[in-house]
Amino acid sequence: MNIERLTDGILHGDYRSIARSISLIENSGYELRKEIISRIYRYGNAKIIGITGPPGVGKSTLIGNLAPKLSEHGKVAVLAIDPASPFSGGSILGNRIRMQTALSKKNIYMRSTSNRLFNGGLSEYTWDIIKILEAAGNKFIILETVGSGQSDVDVMNIADITCVVLAPGLGDEIQAIKSGIMEIGDIFIINKIDREGSYMAIKDIRESLNMSNKLSTPVIGLNSITGENYGELIDNILRMDKKNVKEKYYRKLKMTVMETIYSDYSKYIDSIEDDKNVPDEDPYTMAEDILKSRPAGGERPEIRNTENSGETGK
Repeated sequence: MNIERLTDGILHGDYRSIARSISLIENSGYELRKEIISRIYRYGNAKIIGITGPPGVGKSTLIGNLAPKLSEHGKVAVLAIDPASPFSGGSILGNRIRMQTALSKKNIYMRSTSNRLFNGGLSEYTWDIIKILEAAGNKFIILETVGSGQSDVDVMNIADITCVVLAPGLGDEIQAIKSGIMEIGDIFIINKIDREGSYMAIKDIRESLNMSNKLSTPVIGLNSITGENYGELIDNILRMDKKNVKEKYYRKLKMTVMETIYSDYSKYIDSIEDDKNVPDEDPYTMAEDILKSRPAGGERPEIRNTENSGETGK
């Protein structure tokens, strides 16, 4: 595989190179991911727009309308995260079915990927995929999370602007989620304002924001059928600056260090798991022993267990 040719294709906006690189990021090991990202890291400077909210509020429809309108102000890409089954691990990638054909007509690259049971509303490799889309010359990247609940707030660590999408009729659900995704929004959107109760929902959101001293946060009602107020949404997106740049870098750095450490020591952990007996040492002491010793030549650290020590667990 010619990585140089692949990354050169990314930098020239070649869709096949972008798609191939994303697949490699998701399915290959650490070293290949490192090589791809290191070659493209300094290229691109997109504004990342996170779209999050509970299931069924119309996030995909909103993005299908927003992306073409936003493309009038610069090149746009869409990354949609779909939930994986907790039983099979598979995902039908429904966002691809709903959006890809319409967006491709506007020359907007769209990628749908599974969260692979990764918590927080995103996938494990969202940061890496975003970097590829940035390097490909996109000015705006729209990031759709899975249908998010109270604790699915990782989008705030990736996006420059977080749009929380809600819909009329949520009622008490707004109160239930306000200590979660209600705290991360830079823009709040009430979708489907043609439905009854939409203006009451806008009022409820503004009251919740007022209690959190965020009254200046935009609350926008959208009608995805008529396109009403999409101009106001785009104006707010264009006006807001990028944020969390330093925080995003160091969060990824910490995750990479943790992955590197685990990869380095996983063979010792796996060798311990192969034992039929539970080690006698507690997990904290065992972890310290593994980190301190790091046996040379792939040898595993000495393990004491209840069977070979003659001791019994209590």
